[in-house]
This record gives sequence, C-alpha cells and structure tokens, in this order.
Amino acid sequence: MKLELNALCRAFGTHKALDNLSLNVSETRALVLIGPSGGGKSTLLRILAGLETPDSGGVILNDETLIFEESTLLQHRRKTGVVFQSFNLFPHLTTLENITLPLTAVQKKPRSEAEHIAMELLRRFHLEGHAHKKPAALSGGQRQRIAIARALAVQPQFLLLDEPTSALDPAMTAEVLDTIAMLSEQGRDFILVTHEMGFARQVSDWVAFVAEGRLVEAGATESFFNAPKSNVTRDFLAKILKY
Repeated sequence: MKLELNALCRAFGTHKALDNLSLNVSETRALVLIGPSGGGKSTLLRILAGLETPDSGGVILNDETLIFEESTLLQHRRKTGVVFQSFNLFPHLTTLENITLPLTAVQKKPRSEAEHIAMELLRRFHLEGHAHKKPAALSGGQRQRIAIARALAVQPQFLLLDEPTSALDPAMTAEVLDTIAMLSEQGRDFILVTHEMGFARQVSDWVAFVAEGRLVEAGATESFFNAPKSNVTRDFLAKILKY
C-alpha cells in the first residue's frame, strides 16, 4: 500500500483537526497511527475512508488521487473496509444479515452467494455459532469481530480500523487484537488507529505519530520505537509505555 498526504487541513469551527498534515509512505502493509486523544487521527482516517472531506490538501492512495466528489467517493467507499470503535452493527439484523447486507444491497450479489461469503468469514473467525443471533445477544468482542468480518466481506483493497478496542474490556480487547494480528499475518493491508502500543509495535511495519493535527514523526516500526527522532515523540512514548 502506498500513501501520500499533501498538506491536509480540516477544521470544525475554530478547531483545527488537521493542520497542514503531510505524509509520504512509499510501501507499507500495516500502518499504525498513534498519538494523544483529539490529535486528529480519527479525522484523518475518516478522510481516507471517504467519509470526511478536507478543507484543503490532497490524498493519493496506491497511485490514485482521491477525488472528493460524491460519485467518486461512492466508488472509493465500496472498495474500502472500515471498522469503527462503536461496532455500527444494525441491532435489528442477525449477524449473518449484518454481513450480507452490503453484499446484496451495494454489490448486488445474489443472497445465496452473499450468505456463502458471510459464513466462510464467520467460520474463519470461529463465530459461525452466532450467525443467527442479533447484536444484543453478543459480547462486545464478538460484535467487533463481526464488524471486521463485515468489512472484509466486500473484499476491500485495504482496511481502516479506528480504535477498534477502545470500548472493550481486557478480555474482549484480546479477542479483537488476535483477529487483527491474524489479518496481519495473512498480509492484509490496513491502517489502524490505536492506543495499544505493544500491539502497534507487533503488527505494524510503519508508524505515524499525529498530534495537534500535525504529523510529528513517522518511520519504520522498529526505528520509530527504538530511536525516535522528535522530543515530542520520545516524551509521548516514555509516558505511555511507563506502565
């Protein structure tokens, strides 16, 4: 996956969520975005997902310029898998129906084909026994893993995961992190926002530190954690890795 961000700006009222942020990653499989809360990571991920439009600046993904017009964004969203921290499952639909809906409604696949794809994913994640349950009957970890399965069902070019464990307790967090680690081992391209530093180091090959809407530092994972160049990065890592 190639990613180029050119002077991205996005403001909400007087608050600058992104402030002239630029980043150039020529080749990455797993990019992790880290940084303090409110620093702009989620806004950046929503722009990459085609769900938010920057006020200025540009995005190039895999050598294709992202055009922020609705017709183009619709096509972009169809090939991008997004997982939010709040699951975003439809409460009135079963697990199977939640996964098949984008396949039948957006990709216009026959229901039988959509259900076959969904069941294959549920078996891969050891969730086939929950296919006919609604979200209220599932744990938070199970719901988030189903959200990941739904994102994968559309066969996206890459996955965007926005703090997928922030609403979970430690046991459920481990379930979801195990699932993401499995995707990493399979060579799936993804961009992950997380506060789990140990996990970020384990699954990523590139890390970008974002704070106050700006890119503070970015680099290959081991050099980033072992020899950060910025004092801001060093202070952040010292605090967050202290315990």
